[in-house]
Amino acid sequence: MLARQELAKVSNQAAGCTLTSGGYKISRFQDIYTFWDTPGLNEGEHGNVPTQEAFANLHKLVQERSINLIIYCVRGSRLTEIVRVNYDLFWGIMCEGKVPIVLLVTGLELQSNMNDWWKKNEQLVEQMGLGFDGHACVTTISGVHEEKYRESEDMVWELVKKHCKPDAWVPSPQLLAEVPRKMDTYMKRYNARSGKERKGLPVFHQHASGARSASTVCWLLIT
Repeated sequence: MLARQELAKVSNQAAGCTLTSGGYKISRFQDIYTFWDTPGLNEGEHGNVPTQEAFANLHKLVQERSINLIIYCVRGSRLTEIVRVNYDLFWGIMCEGKVPIVLLVTGLELQSNMNDWWKKNEQLVEQMGLGFDGHACVTTISGVHEEKYRESEDMVWELVKKHCKPDAWVPSPQLLAEVPRKMDTYMKRYNARSGKERKGLPVFHQHASGARSASTVCWLLIT
């Protein structure tokens, strides 16, 4: 959408289609933004990416990239408990809650007014303990929904322009070393509280630190 050409795959299926983390450089507002399209955590039994693999991919990305903004994408029909789990694990633990985060709600092309989703669900979002710096309700389907698609494109770029910090957050080595333990503790508590037995975390391997990306980075956390 943002590049006005297909760079990352899109899907209306519950399982999603993002299998690995990929970076896409897109120029806008006389700046170059790098968007990292990542698979969601805890996709469940219908997901394409195993939980452990998704954790490892994100942990590796955080080690290698500075972060300016997280764009948390969820489908309008999928506001489930895992939305909160993803939020806690990625934004709260892995990013220490120090990165601006905005909510992007997709799959709303059939709504006469796409922002009606937010009006109906704002209270639920708050009750789930989710806090965002901004939000947009959009469609990612062009063609028959072209007018709403272009409107959505403008809304997403407005979120990026408004909330993408010029100074990126960079995780400390101490944080990276503590992430696996903190996530493992969180998942054990979640399993005990929910009565579910989701898989634990993989053994993370520290990657050699190199030069970080100098371009502005926005993360798309796809669930």
